[in-house]
Amino acid sequence: MSRPRQPASGSRRRAFGAGGRLRSLGLGLLVAVGLPAGLVPPRAMAQTVRTFSAADLMKGTKVSREACAKLETSVFVEAEGDAVCIRYYIAGDARGKRAAVFFPGDSIGADAKGKIGPDPGYLTQAPEYVQAAVGVWSQRLGVPFIFFGRPGLHGSSGWHGDRRTRREVALTRLALDAIKAREGLAGYHVAGMSGGGILAAAALASRDDVGCAAIGSAPLDFYAFAKTFAIPLRTDGPRAHYDLMPEAATVAGRKSARILFLTSPKDRAVPPATQQPFVDAVKAAGGRYLHLFTEGRGPDRHALTEKSLFSLAMCIAGAADGEIAARYGNTGPDDLPPP
Repeated sequence: MSRPRQPASGSRRRAFGAGGRLRSLGLGLLVAVGLPAGLVPPRAMAQTVRTFSAADLMKGTKVSREACAKLETSVFVEAEGDAVCIRYYIAGDARGKRAAVFFPGDSIGADAKGKIGPDPGYLTQAPEYVQAAVGVWSQRLGVPFIFFGRPGLHGSSGWHGDRRTRREVALTRLALDAIKAREGLAGYHVAGMSGGGILAAAALASRDDVGCAAIGSAPLDFYAFAKTFAIPLRTDGPRAHYDLMPEAATVAGRKSARILFLTSPKDRAVPPATQQPFVDAVKAAGGRYLHLFTEGRGPDRHALTEKSLFSLAMCIAGAADGEIAARYGNTGPDDLPPP
């Protein structure tokens, strides 16, 4: 059931970087980057699946607790005046282990005329395709892998207009707790791309069960990001934009976690200047981390999905910081392992 809503305040601005092309802040489709050629769904499958809806993305959806309970790999959570059914996609033997959880980027952007609309790539995705890609990434990382459906995305109810807000962060924290209990997990490794990187960093700040964290091209100083792109900030109520900066000292205190920040020096969608202040604050608080500067994919040199996940894999495998930096620091956008 849809619940009509208006675009979030300020979303008619070019909140997704310079250049005017319709784009999302993130995933660049896990499916598109994740499936080797031999695993591309056949045409027959493509004709039977139902791809994600533009109307659901733009207007939001509502699912009851009872209906959510009937869905596989879904959890129902309530926080900050909202209740959502979070869908997650999982592969690998997870019980008693840390699972790698990935938070995708935003899927609404503005075109050259400032018109707000869905990322076209998002509308080619479907649950079956995401699940297939999750299986591939579980094999690549060597651990159970979870793709997290953010509120309003990838089959989760809620409204994507609440992205990067206190509400989204609170709902995500509760959902991670519920997924951990349901799947019998020992904890998490976390990775996030762009807008999803905010959620990965917030998870690192709020949890003591995180092993490795890889945060790619994320607007970690959201106030600086908002100023750069003239986004009116909301500072009060559950839909206030989430400010990570006060969490820097907490992140720095996670001594048992290994933290990787990934920045594309030429990123035009989330410029380095909107990422660096948080990294500097973690450093000032005594935190240990590896900061990789490496070129992103796409016309805005923004997409670091694959590099975030592959560097996370090296971290999970116990590779030293120097090894990870030698492999993924200062590399071109397509310098990736073969499929």
